[in-house]
Order: sequence, then structure tokens, then C-alpha cells
Amino acid sequence: RPREIHTTTRMVHCFAIATKLGRPGADMIVDHGMRYLWENHRDRKHGGYCWSVGDEGYKDDSKQAYGHAFVLLAAADAHMIGHPLGQKMLEDVTDVLNTRFWEGYYGAVSEEYARNWAKISDYRGQNSNMHLTEALMAAFEATGNDAYLDKARRIAELIIRRHAASLDYVVAEHFDEQWKIDRSYKGSDMFRPAGTTPGHWLEWARLLAQLWVLDRRQQGWMIEAAEKLFHSAVSRGWDEAKGGFHYTLDFSSQPAITHKIWWPATEAIGAAAFLYALKPTPFYLSLLP
Repeated sequence: RPREIHTTTRMVHCFAIATKLGRPGADMIVDHGMRYLWENHRDRKHGGYCWSVGDEGYKDDSKQAYGHAFVLLAAADAHMIGHPLGQKMLEDVTDVLNTRFWEGYYGAVSEEYARNWAKISDYRGQNSNMHLTEALMAAFEATGNDAYLDKARRIAELIIRRHAASLDYVVAEHFDEQWKIDRSYKGSDMFRPAGTTPGHWLEWARLLAQLWVLDRRQQGWMIEAAEKLFHSAVSRGWDEAKGGFHYTLDFSSQPAITHKIWWPATEAIGAAAFLYALKPTPFYLSLLP
């Protein structure tokens, strides 16, 4: 089956962490993933990184902001453990993000392009920007370059301080080219489901707490928003009858896709642990396993 870029990059991320923890052999997996990204996903002709690769070349040659966010994360992690491709890939993907995706007027990235950088759609998504926020913070930690942290802050201000706050701390997923909420949008159930996704509110709660720690300004709105997002996800997204977080809700906070997927639960654990470390209240502790 084709190798999709988010899988390879996330494996690099995980095994870079394992390398930091001293797990034998983890560095070999990082090396394999980094070489595969550089030699196979990277588009030598047009620049950027294509979505999926098969045995005979590209299967899906689109250039996705979601995928490039994870390339940045993988490169930052690899750079932190001293991999020889880390800095080179970090510089390369940063240039692509800055020149092809970043929209300074809004403070976020555009979404998707064809291999030759022709525009595919006017869609704008919070999911790719959320993961880019995570990657930008990792890049800041790897390099000390404030430009990464500035972008992370601007994305958080757009997605959370402007839009989520206006919806009583519900994170809207889908937007048009002017970053106006598109309530009618329905893409794929996995990557772009209709409505809202409580797991992402939990993920943002953790990311905002992390951003607050890294940001020397330590703006108070970040911690306040992190707590409100966490409480919003628990109060609206939790299935009181059967347990677990509903995968999606509609804009009336009614369950839409009721499947229970593993990652919202793990995001809840991470967010609760991070918030408890900053504000040690029994509420967060009671939610930890």
C-alpha cells in the first residue's frame, strides 16, 4: 500500500522521543524515516513534500499543509537528536511553509496544492494549523528561533482567541479562504468530518498550555482558554451513558459521529496532566488514569 507522509513523519517523531529516552535501536528507525522523507516524499522538481509514495513513485502528489506540518515536526525532532538530515530538512520545509503556505494577513497556513503548486481549493482548515502549531513549537525548541514561536502564537490567536472563544470554546474545523467559518462543510469522516471534534478541543488545551510555558510573554488568555476548552470538551463531548468521547458533534453540541476513537482519550490524558502541572486542582487529577 502507498506510504502516506503523516505516517512516516509521526514514526520519526515517536522514535526520536525513544532515542532521547535511550531506547536501543530507536535511532535506526529515525534514520530510515528521515531518509525516506528526503529521498522519496521530497519533490526535487517543484519543491515541497508529496502526500503518498508507492513502489513506482508518487501515488498522491498533492502538497498538503497537514503533511508539511508533520515534516517540520519530524525534522525538528531529528535535529534535536543530531541526525545529519535534521537541519537540512528543517531549513527546507521551513522555506516551503513560508513561501507556499503561510498567509501573513490571517496568521495561518493555506491548505492544499497540486504538485506544481496550482491551487486545489479555497478550503482552510484548523486541523492542519493545529498540528503546525505543535510542530512550530518543536522547531522553536530545536533552534531557539523566535519566528517559529511567533507563527504558533498567531495561529492560536486566530483559531482559539478569535473563533473558538466566539463559539463559547467550541473549536470550528472548517473555513473559507477569508477564514470565515463554514458550518455546512463535510469532507472525509476521518480527516475532515462535518461539525466539530471534541478531541481537538482537548488537543488545543494541551498545546495552549505548552505555548504559554514556551512564550516569554506568558499571555494570560492562553491558560484561561486552555481550561475553558478542556471543560467544554468534557461537558459536551463525553458520553455520560457509555463513557468515552464522541468523535464529532453538530453545532448544537449534539452527537453526530458517535464512534469512540482512541486519540481523543489520549489527548484528554495529556491535557489533564499538563493543566494539573500548571494548576494542581483535584478536577484534573481525577481524570487521570
